[in-house]
Amino acid sequence: MYAKTTTIRPTTILSQRNTTETFPNVYKQIPPSIVPRTTVPRKTKVEQLPTSMERKSVSKNKHNKEFDFIEEQISTLTSLNETEKLILPHINHTNKIFSDEKISTTQNTSKSTPYTPGLCGLINIGNTCYMNSALQCLSNIPELTQWALDQKKSSSMENKDIIHIYTSLIQLMWSGENATINPQDIKEIVSRSAPIFIDYAQKDSHEFMNSLLNALERTNSISIITNLFHIHTQSQVTCTTCNFIDITNEITTFLPLSLPRKTLYNKEILLENLINDFCLENNLNGLYYCHSCKQYTQAKQKTNICLPLPHVLVIQLKRFSFNNTFQKIDTFVRYKFQHKNLISNNDIYQLYAVSSHIGSLASGHYTTLAINKLMKQWYEFNDHHIKKINEDFVVTNNAYILVYLKLEESNTSIS
Repeated sequence: MYAKTTTIRPTTILSQRNTTETFPNVYKQIPPSIVPRTTVPRKTKVEQLPTSMERKSVSKNKHNKEFDFIEEQISTLTSLNETEKLILPHINHTNKIFSDEKISTTQNTSKSTPYTPGLCGLINIGNTCYMNSALQCLSNIPELTQWALDQKKSSSMENKDIIHIYTSLIQLMWSGENATINPQDIKEIVSRSAPIFIDYAQKDSHEFMNSLLNALERTNSISIITNLFHIHTQSQVTCTTCNFIDITNEITTFLPLSLPRKTLYNKEILLENLINDFCLENNLNGLYYCHSCKQYTQAKQKTNICLPLPHVLVIQLKRFSFNNTFQKIDTFVRYKFQHKNLISNNDIYQLYAVSSHIGSLASGHYTTLAINKLMKQWYEFNDHHIKKINEDFVVTNNAYILVYLKLEESNTSIS
């Protein structure tokens, strides 16, 4: 028997599925300079947008229905009981957004922060709902956003790398100063490393998220992406002719799960079953080139998920397939808000965000469903529109990306 092995690092292999760390303090302190007034104004006027985009003014007006939700936020904040209030940053940005201790907001919160941090819409600048959906998913990952808020604003206007552009965007979204933001800069910077996003045609939210995370990882020497997102898999291919074994280790920022097509007998499937299927052995049927036999042969492939599991588990439900033509798979995937044994018996994962694709491949639209950690409430982020939703609407057959965060160990109660 011959073996060819590529090793990345020592890992523990999970041949079959079965799965938390306490969140660090998140959203600690917002630097005083996080709102570059010359870049994105507090209230965007329609004449500041591209002339080709027909957008309503987002200036606050009591007759503007788009701000009914914003007014509801402020009303909700001011009516909270003192024991239930969460810290919000003030205009001087000296408060922590989150703390281990429960501290009440001051009486003038609604005056000093006109909008709830994190509940900031993103303008669709031309078929960019895919980008907006990906950004809202990432924005609601506490540790990643805490890291972005902790970054200092560059003193040089020429230093506009991907980290500067992304962290500036997140700082604006969580400042409580903006109802909407134009994300043009982040589109342009990601397009430099991923030219597919240069134009304004419909694109894929997962592909944009992955491209953004890869760009951040290449630029960020402290490896925030590595620490939070990396998932290790090991693929073993065995030639059935000569028993040659080819082992490949791969590191990615997401777990891609194939979906079965919906039938009368298969209207829905459990997320746990999809992960089981990911680890099952399958036949390659002459698609594998054996380096020992020097020809294409019959082979068997088995993929294992390695431990430790990532703190942020991003799952892609592969709804788009190609069989002579591109098709969308509408099979309903039943997923939970909290999974205690999703992959390993020792880990608990909590759902934080869902990127949804509504419609067909030819005419579709992306939105995000995410929980705002300040308000402890789920919201739908639909470009520049944001609305509060009930948890019953979070589990949907339109789910395309699921973002789970690892919680405390399974023997610890979760509040």
